[in-house]
Amino acid sequence: MLRRRAICIMLCFLAIMLLCTTAVLAYVSHHLAIDSEAFIVDPGVTNAPPPSSHSTSPSPERIPRIIHQTWKSEELPDTWANLSQGCRDMMPDYEYTLWTDASARKFIAEQYPWFLDTYDTYSYPIQRADAIRYFVLHHFGGIYMDLDMGCLRRLDPLLVHSLILAETVPVGVSNDLIFAERRHPFMDRVIRHLTAFDHHWLLHYPTVMFSTGPMFLSAQYATYISAHAETPGMLRHEVSILPRALYGKNTDLGEAPDAFFSHFYGSSWHASDAAFVGF
Repeated sequence: MLRRRAICIMLCFLAIMLLCTTAVLAYVSHHLAIDSEAFIVDPGVTNAPPPSSHSTSPSPERIPRIIHQTWKSEELPDTWANLSQGCRDMMPDYEYTLWTDASARKFIAEQYPWFLDTYDTYSYPIQRADAIRYFVLHHFGGIYMDLDMGCLRRLDPLLVHSLILAETVPVGVSNDLIFAERRHPFMDRVIRHLTAFDHHWLLHYPTVMFSTGPMFLSAQYATYISAHAETPGMLRHEVSILPRALYGKNTDLGEAPDAFFSHFYGSSWHASDAAFVGF
């Protein structure tokens, strides 16, 4: 009898979580409409704005040639080390920084002390890994990429944009790849809203997704674009979107021949509840 009651309670709980997830996805799908002009359509001749309306010279690079990655220590697992080294070998003229748990906390304490308490009290290490990418991009600019991504092409053609987010499925943008110029106002918004979004959603996966992960970043994108709705002509210049055809993730074989990245889908932070929530 007790076991049956426990099963019923668990089923009710899962049903509530499913309803909540469905409601959130419906809300985000409705409110997160990516302007078609925001997508980067040609990797060779970008749709970034020229230096001025009277200039025909190529657009200058706005994003610094710095690659940021994160790991708990300086010793990377062999698989990720090979991918990371491959990117550096392809682009030896780019600076490279691996942010460890120790160096990331030191950076927050020195440069953004107002956030240190939130940073230290996150429930899961991946939340700190998410947060540090936003802060180093705000402070230094550059490119953040997860360790389970490999480079297929040099990233130079993308650096003329001021900020690039990657399209993901089922909705929104990913946070495993971000390009940003230093002190971009969108990144300022992101770091300023982390504390307000620091809530625990009972389960590991939704807590991470909505507090620091892709759904958090997607919400910031939606509200940022909404706040600039009166100047639609500027939106694609403020935040550009890397389509899946160039991002290379969540595509079928042969669907993204021009992709800049390969993906090996590490997702080592996913807990067992991820299969149920299913983002």
